[in-house]
Amino acid sequence: MTMMANLPLSERIGRVFAGACVGDALGAATECMHPDEVLAVFGGPVRELRDPPPRAQFALGLARGKLTDDATQMLAMARRLIAANGRPTVADAVDGILDWASDEEVFRRFAGPTTRLAVEQLRAGVEPAIVASPAVYSCTYGTSNGGAMRAPAAGCARPGDPVGAAELAAVLSAPTHNTQIAYAGAGAVAASIAVGLTSGLTGGAAEAAMIEAAHRGIVAGEAYARTNGRVVGGPGIRRRLDLAVGIGEAHRGDLAGAAAELTDVVGNGVAMAEAVPHAFGLVIAASGNPWEAIVAAVNGGNDSDTIAMIAGAVAAAWWQDGEAVPPAILAEVESANGLDLRQFANAFTAALFPGKAA
Repeated sequence: MTMMANLPLSERIGRVFAGACVGDALGAATECMHPDEVLAVFGGPVRELRDPPPRAQFALGLARGKLTDDATQMLAMARRLIAANGRPTVADAVDGILDWASDEEVFRRFAGPTTRLAVEQLRAGVEPAIVASPAVYSCTYGTSNGGAMRAPAAGCARPGDPVGAAELAAVLSAPTHNTQIAYAGAGAVAASIAVGLTSGLTGGAAEAAMIEAAHRGIVAGEAYARTNGRVVGGPGIRRRLDLAVGIGEAHRGDLAGAAAELTDVVGNGVAMAEAVPHAFGLVIAASGNPWEAIVAAVNGGNDSDTIAMIAGAVAAAWWQDGEAVPPAILAEVESANGLDLRQFANAFTAALFPGKAA
C-alpha cells in the first residue's frame, strides 16, 4: 500500500483528475435512467465502461469511455489555470467555458440549462456580469451543478487552503452560475479536495475533516456571492450536505441502499443542492473508497455522470489505500479521450507549484 500523503503533489492531483474523469465516463451510459432500468438494460450493476443504450437522452452514439460536459469543463478550466499560473480572473474563466464550448458535439449534447444560455450570450459578446444575472428574478438560473463540474480544478490549485479553493471555484463558476447556491456547492467540492490533498488522515478522522472542509467551502462560497454574485431563493447546501452525510453514515457499506435513500430524500438531479450533497453522502457510505462511490452514483441513474464525477474527485483527494480507480478503466478512458492524466497533472503542478512536479 502506498500512502497518498507520501506521494508527490502531482500524483495526488493526478488522482483527483482520474477520479473525476472515470466517474464522468462511467456515468455517461446511465444518465437519466432509473436504477431499475440500469439493472434491466445492462443485466446488473454497471462496474465497467459500457456503450450508451438506445434510449440514452444525451450520450446515444457516444463512444464508450468518452467524457461528457463534466470532466471536459474541469479540464478546460484546468488548462486556463495553467495559462494563468493559478491566478485567473473571471475573464480567464469565460475563456475556459468558451474553450469547452468550442467542441460543438460536446456542447450540443451536454450543455446544461444555465450553461447553454450563458454560452450563447458570451459568444455574442454580452458582458459576463450581465450574462450571469438574468433580467428577471429567477431561482433556477444559475443554481444547477455546472460550477461543481469545474470545482475539482480549483481544489487542486489551492492544496491546503479551503477558503482560497472555494473562492477560486466561485471565479470559475461565475460566468454561468453566480448564485450563493452555486458558489456554496462548488466551494464544498473545491475545499474538501484542497484539504484532502495535504492530509494524511484516514478513517473517521479523514471523513470528519472532509466534511469540515466542505462546510468551510460552503460558508466561503456563500459569502463570496454576497459581494461578487447574487442571492436567490433555494435550499441551503450545508443543511442538505449534513442530511446526506447522515444518510451515508446510516447506510455505510450498503451503497445501493444509500443511493436509494439519498435519491428519495435529497435527490440526484441536476440541481446543485441535489448533486453535491448526494455525492458526499455516497463517499461516506463507501467509507471514502472512490471507486465504490463512483459505482454507486453510476447505478443510481439520473444525473449519474455529474454525481459520479464529484464523488470520484472528492474521494480520490483523501483516499490513502492504493489506487483511486481501476488502472485498466482509467487507461481506457484516457485512450478514448486522447489524454495522459499523469502528464497533464505534471504540467498543472509545474505551472502552479514550480519545483513540486514529479
